[in-house]
Amino acid sequence: MNGVMDMAFSKGKRIEDETSKRIVDLAVNIGCREGADALTVTRLCRELSCDRRVIYNRFRDIDEINMIVAQRCNEELMAKARTAVDPHAPFYDNFMALFKAAFAYIYEKNAYFQHYTTLYRVTDRGVGNEVLQALADLIEEGKTTGDVRVETDSCMAAGNIWIIMTGIGGILAANADYQYQDGLDTALYGVRAILACMKP
Repeated sequence: MNGVMDMAFSKGKRIEDETSKRIVDLAVNIGCREGADALTVTRLCRELSCDRRVIYNRFRDIDEINMIVAQRCNEELMAKARTAVDPHAPFYDNFMALFKAAFAYIYEKNAYFQHYTTLYRVTDRGVGNEVLQALADLIEEGKTTGDVRVETDSCMAAGNIWIIMTGIGGILAANADYQYQDGLDTALYGVRAILACMKP
């Protein structure tokens, strides 16, 4: 059985089964509650009462598992942020509402969740994660409606907004003397500057 799973994974196919789901759910629980340092293959094996091969037959390494945890966190973040969007509101009002909601949600969560929102994959198109992709997609939508200059590099704009969101969010998490409203005001100043460059 393990030989079959090894072969399937070695061909680049993800093994999607109940065990994979249990591994991911446990990883999300540990990572978001105790942090990435606590999330190890040894810990997963101990809590699942399984052999290391069970993990490695499904995932390349702990870094890949951490990226899956980050994906879950970012999907949760964007789902929460999208609730602030009004389909009848102007594009830039909605963009700012989404940004404010995402920023607030990052602030409300613990430092471990905040850490996962900063993780990214490096691809031939640059860096990326679910938040970056959602922001870039929103900017691309703005191009089709005429709200965003067609020359705008959506990936670059999204990347800068994401850096502001996660960077200032991290400062807030690390410094109790830095007040939320001060951090939000600073973040909005930067985001408004980027949006001004995007307007036709």
